[in-house]
Amino acid sequence: MKKINKILFACSILLLGFMTSCEQENIGTKIDLQTDSVTGVTFINKVLNKKTVSANNPTFTVDLFRSDVSESLTGAVKLKATLPDKSELAGVTVTDFSFAEGEAKTSITVNVNPLAIGVVLQVELTIPANLASKSGVATTTVEVNKAYSWTSLGKGSYVDNWASGVAYSVEILKAEGFDRYRAVTPYAETMANDDGEWEDWRATSTTPYVEFWTTTDNLVSFERFFLGVNYQADSKQPIYVYHPSAFKDIGVTFNKWLDAKTVQLAPMYYVDGVGGWNNTQKDGVIIITLP
Repeated sequence: MKKINKILFACSILLLGFMTSCEQENIGTKIDLQTDSVTGVTFINKVLNKKTVSANNPTFTVDLFRSDVSESLTGAVKLKATLPDKSELAGVTVTDFSFAEGEAKTSITVNVNPLAIGVVLQVELTIPANLASKSGVATTTVEVNKAYSWTSLGKGSYVDNWASGVAYSVEILKAEGFDRYRAVTPYAETMANDDGEWEDWRATSTTPYVEFWTTTDNLVSFERFFLGVNYQADSKQPIYVYHPSAFKDIGVTFNKWLDAKTVQLAPMYYVDGVGGWNNTQKDGVIIITLP
């Protein structure tokens, strides 16, 4: 057995319990709290596992450790938040840390509220030099992205009157804390049944969901999605469904809530480099009914 530093002996049993779990959850250069001299404050690793935070609660915690627990200790951690283009993201925050007397482990909370959905942020955290363990990890980094948390509302209905004209039952999801929804696999059955008589123009897959959300004045926007049809049966010419805002000088007002549970989408069906079918100024093109 390795020789144990006298300073660490008193807390070696205390630290043993959380070392096992930390070893499984982190990657990179890892310190051994039982054999290294960590009389100051330290992170467990130089690189932490990637984090995905919820859009309605965009926070995560990072643990800090120490071996000298004879007194209480507080301090501030320096934070740097870097976007993929190497620019810094303003508004990302981190709480101060606080160890009570006799406490060997504490945590800080990082809030990445300004981060856009789907963007990967690199967060670098640094313990002040006067409080950091000389042989520990004073700086750690972690990659973070933000995503919506989805809850099923049950079964609704979906009909694309341009593509097929047949309504099917679909699962409707809602983003927690947001007026944002998904209709799950809305084209799978209608394309399988060839309700629109597309025949060999049908692709081998369709969009996994149609995501839409309320903007202003009861209007609705949605993400571009693949219809599941290739123009002239050419896989290099997929037909995509666009919100009219993707095009210049086209009104968006036909994309709206019809009532508390019914949404109407008026899209442009478009083939890149070829052209499309403009349904942006029509009622009843796509109708989605919530449960």
